[in-house]
Amino acid sequence: MQLADTTLCFGCWKYSPGTGTLWRIADPADSSVSSSDTIAIDNLHTIVLEPRLHELLNYFLQRPDMIHAKSDLLDAVWGDAEGTDAALMRAIGVLRKLLQDTAKPATYIETLSKRGYRWVAPLQIAPPVVTDKVALKLKTPVAASLASEPESSVTADAVVSAQLRRRREKQRRLGLLSAFFVCAVSALVISLLLFFGKTNFIPSFTQQVTISAMAGREQKPLLSLDQETVFYQQQTVDRQWRWIAHHLSNHRKQLQVQQFSSLGAAQWFGSQLVFQAKLQNKCSIFRILPERLDIEAEAWLPCRQFMQQGLAAQGKELVWLDQHSESGASQLWRYSGQKAELQQTFAPAYRRPVAALIDRKQVWVLLQQDDFNTTLFRFNLNTAALQKVADFPYAFHTLSAWDDKRLLLSSPAGSFIFSTEQSQLIPLQLASGAFVDQQRVANRLLATQIPRDSADLLPLQPTTSGRSSTLLSASPWLSSNKTDQLLSWNAAQAALVSDRSGLPQIWWFDGTKVSQLTRFSQWRQITQLLWAGTELHAVIDQQLFVVSLNDGALTPVLFQDRQLRHFAVCNKQWFWAELGHQQWQLKTMNQQQTPIELLADSIDVRCAPDQSLLVLQQDGRILRVWPDSGKQQLLPWQLNWRQLNGNSWATTSNGLYWLDTEGQLWLARWQQMKREQVKSPELLQVTGLYGQLEHEQLFLQLTRDPETDVVWLQPQPLQ
Repeated sequence: MQLADTTLCFGCWKYSPGTGTLWRIADPADSSVSSSDTIAIDNLHTIVLEPRLHELLNYFLQRPDMIHAKSDLLDAVWGDAEGTDAALMRAIGVLRKLLQDTAKPATYIETLSKRGYRWVAPLQIAPPVVTDKVALKLKTPVAASLASEPESSVTADAVVSAQLRRRREKQRRLGLLSAFFVCAVSALVISLLLFFGKTNFIPSFTQQVTISAMAGREQKPLLSLDQETVFYQQQTVDRQWRWIAHHLSNHRKQLQVQQFSSLGAAQWFGSQLVFQAKLQNKCSIFRILPERLDIEAEAWLPCRQFMQQGLAAQGKELVWLDQHSESGASQLWRYSGQKAELQQTFAPAYRRPVAALIDRKQVWVLLQQDDFNTTLFRFNLNTAALQKVADFPYAFHTLSAWDDKRLLLSSPAGSFIFSTEQSQLIPLQLASGAFVDQQRVANRLLATQIPRDSADLLPLQPTTSGRSSTLLSASPWLSSNKTDQLLSWNAAQAALVSDRSGLPQIWWFDGTKVSQLTRFSQWRQITQLLWAGTELHAVIDQQLFVVSLNDGALTPVLFQDRQLRHFAVCNKQWFWAELGHQQWQLKTMNQQQTPIELLADSIDVRCAPDQSLLVLQQDGRILRVWPDSGKQQLLPWQLNWRQLNGNSWATTSNGLYWLDTEGQLWLARWQQMKREQVKSPELLQVTGLYGQLEHEQLFLQLTRDPETDVVWLQPQPLQ
C-alpha cells in the first residue's frame, strides 16, 4: 500500500502517513457516519509523531495483518547499530499510549508471544471533504426515485440546492460562533497578561518528543549552531562516556571514537565544542571540532575537580568552576586568551560548585550549601564585583538562560524560572516525569528525561571481620518499586520517605502494617527523619516538626526561620548543625533551652557510645567529642563531604560505617577503632547508609542505574 498521498482511518483515529499527524475522530461510535461522509475531527487531540514513531507506524500500516518479528522491525525502522529490543518495546509502548490502545485484546497493535507484533485494526482510506461542487448522495426513497427519473432532474436539483443552502447557513453560524469564541479567549489572555505582567506568563511544556530513544543512558544535550544536529552523551556498555552527533533531519548518528570515565556538559567556544572530562583519572578541559568526532579531542586546559555543569562560554569568553586542592573552597576561573586566571574564591563553607552561566560579562554561579540547598551569585568580569543574589531551599543542579532577565533552574523538585530583577521563583509545568539539563531553544526545551523510581532500601547482614557481607531481601513493607529513602527506626516501629503514592510523603510502619502519614498536595523538601523516644520528628523545608502518628499533623518545635540542618538525639539531648553567616556550627540546648555553640566548622553529627558524639568537620576530619567534659579525640579517617551526600555515614552498635568517593563501604568497630573493608556482594550503586546506635542492623540505599533519554519539550498550544 502506498501511503504518502493518502489519509487513513482506523478505530477512533484519522492519520496522515506523509506528515505523521494523528487526529482523534470526534465521535467514532456514531453509526450514521459512513465511509463516504465527511468525518468530524477533534482538533484538541492532534498529535504529531516524532520521526522514529512516524516511521514505525507507517511500517505497520503498509503491512497490516502480517506478523513482524522484532528483528525485522529493528532492521526496517532503526537500521543502525543502536537499535535494541528495549528501544523497540519502548517505542511500541509509546505508540500504544498515544493511540490509547489499552483494551484486551489489543485494538491496534497485537503482541504475539515469541513471534513479534501485528497490526489488527481495519484500515479505511479517508474520503475527500464534501464541497458545494460535489453531488450529494440522497438517502430518502423520494430522492432516490427523483434521481432515477430523467424528467425529475429539475426537482432533484432543487432538493440538492435546498440541502446545500441549509448546510451553508449552518456553517456560517458555526463560523460566527467560532470567531466570537476566539475573540473572547484572546481578550481574556491579553487581560491576564496586562494584569500579571508579561514577564510572569510561562507556557506549559506538556508535549514530549523523544530524540535519542536508545538503550541505556543519554544525557546533557547541546544543539548545534545551525540547529540541525544535537550533540549528547551516551554511556557505553563498559560504563565509559562518549559524544554522539545526532542529525535531526535523517536521524543518522556519528559516534565519538574517544571515551572518557567522566564527561561534563559541553559549550560552544567559537566553532569548537569544549567540555570538561576525566581521562585516566585526570581532569582536563577538552576541545574538538564538531565534525571530527572520529579523532581524539585535545586536552586543552587543566582542572583540579571534575564538574558536570561547571563550564560556561559566550563569544570569546570561557569560564569554569573548580575547587581549591586543600581547603575545597569553590573557585571561578577564566581563560583570557593565553592562560587560565583565577577570578574568585568563595567561602569554604559552601559544599561545592554546581553550575555556571555567562551572559554579557556577567557570570552566574550556583553553589551547594549541602545536599538540599543552593546559593546563586553574580560576578562581574569587568569590575570583579561579587554579589549574592539568592538562597534557594532546593538542590538545583542545572542552570541556563530563559531570556535576558530570567534564569532556568532545575532540581528533583522540578524546574523553575527565576526572575533576577524580582528575585521570584516561578514553577514550570512540564510533561509527566522528571527532567534535567534543560535549555530553552526558541519556544521549546531541550532536556534529559530521567526516571523517578530509582532507589531501594535493603538490609545488610552483619558479619565478622574479614568475611563477605550478605544483602538480605527487603521486608514486605519496604518493597514498593519506588524511591524509598531517609529510613529511621526505633525498637518497635520505623518511618521512611517514599514517593509510592506520587509526591514524596512520610510513611510509618507500626510493626504490623505500613501506612501513609502525610498527604502533601505539593512538593515539600523532607531532608531527615529521626525518633526522640516514641515521637517521630521530621526536618521539612529546613524546619523541625513533630509528626503525629495518628493523622500526620505537623507541629513545629525548636526555632523557626533558622537554617537548621542534620539533627541527632543522643542521650535524650538534641544536637544539630547550623549554617549562618557562611559558617557551620554544631549547636545544642542549654538548661534554659537556649541554643549554644559547641564546636565551629562542624558539618554533621552522629551519636556514639559512652555519651559521646562523632562530628564531621568542614575539612573532612572526624572528631569524637564528649559534650559534658569537652574532651575531643581525632579519628584517623576523613570523609569527603563535598563529594558525598549527607547519608554516606552511619553509626550502629557495631561501629562507624562510611562510604568513600569510589563507593567502597568501610567499618571501624567501636572496640578496636581500626578500619576494615566491608566485602559486600555485587551491588548496585550504594548512595546512602542508615543505622541506629542502639541496633546492629545497617540499611543500604541502592540506586538503580537509570535509562535516560534526550527529549524535546514543547508548549501546549492555546485552543
